[in-house]
This record gives sequence, C-alpha cells and structure tokens, in this order.
Amino acid sequence: MQDMTPHEIDRFLGDARIGRLCMAGSDGRPYTIPMPFCWLGGALYVRLPLTGRKGQVLRENDRVCFEADDFTDRLDDYTSVIVEGRLVGVTDLEEKRRIKAANDEKYCRLRGGHRPGHGRATLLEELPLRKVVVERVGGRSKGGSRFAVAAEPAGSAQIDGVK
Repeated sequence: MQDMTPHEIDRFLGDARIGRLCMAGSDGRPYTIPMPFCWLGGALYVRLPLTGRKGQVLRENDRVCFEADDFTDRLDDYTSVIVEGRLVGVTDLEEKRRIKAANDEKYCRLRGGHRPGHGRATLLEELPLRKVVVERVGGRSKGGSRFAVAAEPAGSAQIDGVK
C-alpha cells in the first residue's frame, strides 16, 4: 500500500459514487450508512436529513469519519480514502446552490446523463445539506491505481491534514 497525494485524493473523491458516513453516539456505539456525496473545495458534502437513528447519533456527537473505496474483483488494485471531521449544517444559500450544481454535474457525468433519484424538487432553503469540516484526510492505494498520476500538476492545491 502507498499513500496517495492530495491531487490523487481529489481525483478519487471526484469520481467515487458512494461512500460510508461513520459516526458514534454518546454511548460509543458505531453506526455507518452508505451514501452519495460531493467533494468540493476541500470539504465533503452530503444530503442528510437528521431523522431516525442517524439524526439521534449526530445530535449527540457531530464528529464523523467518511470512507470511500474502489477495487478490482481480484483485489490486486485497491484505493481507499478516509475523511475525518465535524458534520455541520450548510445554511448559506449560495454555498448550497454551488454544491447542488457540483453534485448534479458529478452524478450526471458518472451516470452518463441518467438521473434517477429524489430531491430535485426540494427548495434550496429546505435542502438538508451538510458538510464535513475536514480535520484530516488520507488515502492509500495498492497496485496500479487508476487515480495515480505520473506527476502532480503545477499549482495543485494541498489538502489540510493529509499525511
């Protein structure tokens, strides 16, 4: 396994379809849910109403970990990225607008134009958008990861906390 560069992590998270939001309540009991997400500007965004068990857990403890991975059937090529931080609500309408547009573009591109799902009729003001305020990010890969690059592009942004 080898550490990924910030550019490789950006590229991976830009193409990953589903990740897992990991959390723990005040009793320390872990809880994980799979979900689509958007990585933009060094923050990870999810559409997440605070209902049910996840809502209870996140009201008790806003510290989360988000994991996304990709692998071949034989596991000879494997990539995993972990983002750690605090989950906070997004209230700024311009930020919501920007993230919704980026998320729509991402999933439209990854689905080849096919747009199943829900929530497109939700008013922007009511969209339960949340972001992970990133404290640490790290990624590792095994094999010839398709996210590896020969060299970092000039001026690539650094991600805070990347080891």
